[in-house]
Amino acid sequence: MNTPKHPPDSGFSLVEVLAAIIIVTFFTTVSMQMLVVSAAFKAQAKKYTTATNLIQKDLEVVRNLAGNYSFPVVASGTPTPTVGATTLRLSSGNGLRTNDRIQFPGFPNVYTITNPNPIPTATPTITINPGIISPAPVAGTTVVVSNTVCSAGSASTGLANYLQQVTQGASYIDSSRTFSVTESGASVTYEAVVGANPATMTNTNQRLWLMRNDTNVNTPPYNTLQVRYLVVEDNNGSPNSSKVVARLSSEVIPNASFQCIQ
Repeated sequence: MNTPKHPPDSGFSLVEVLAAIIIVTFFTTVSMQMLVVSAAFKAQAKKYTTATNLIQKDLEVVRNLAGNYSFPVVASGTPTPTVGATTLRLSSGNGLRTNDRIQFPGFPNVYTITNPNPIPTATPTITINPGIISPAPVAGTTVVVSNTVCSAGSASTGLANYLQQVTQGASYIDSSRTFSVTESGASVTYEAVVGANPATMTNTNQRLWLMRNDTNVNTPPYNTLQVRYLVVEDNNGSPNSSKVVARLSSEVIPNASFQCIQ
């Protein structure tokens, strides 16, 4: 009769217990590491989602500004746009400057703006030469297009430059919060977006800064504005340019570009 090598009540050997402890410890350690990594990825994903939402929200604002930036129309009121008149009241000064050649869509006559200098932004009264040739423009509907700006010879005189003056206004950009970074070998200055900074992430104490740079694309017809974003972490109440969470580059074109007379 064979005698069992290990009697049923002999229990586990020390080697077996140690092996079991090592296996359990290994799997516990791996599981804990996976939980830590998972939590880190979740936090990073939340940070990135917050950053992209900040960018998307402001980009929609910029696109809306571009979509609404149009050449002015002849406004009603005094002076009345009649044949021979040398003054016109406009709804705005968008895209216009003194000495520009202007034209009314659908009519061949070209006029030159002689006054004022500079042209005010809101409801300016301009002086033109020559006086209005028949037929006279219809107030409230006739668009005043600048042929000079539409055929600009540089980025500083194109429509994108006019749009940039709006997007970089104090209502949208806080020029007191800036930093410069090197991109493609060139220094690029980013400025804080008004109303978005610093943004505190939900259920955390982490804060993010939304920074923007608007640059006129130096390519004819000089009507494209490049909008670049960086979202960076907060550093004691200031944007930290060395800790970038997200970035985006996009381009917008003012609606006035589509009103240019070809």
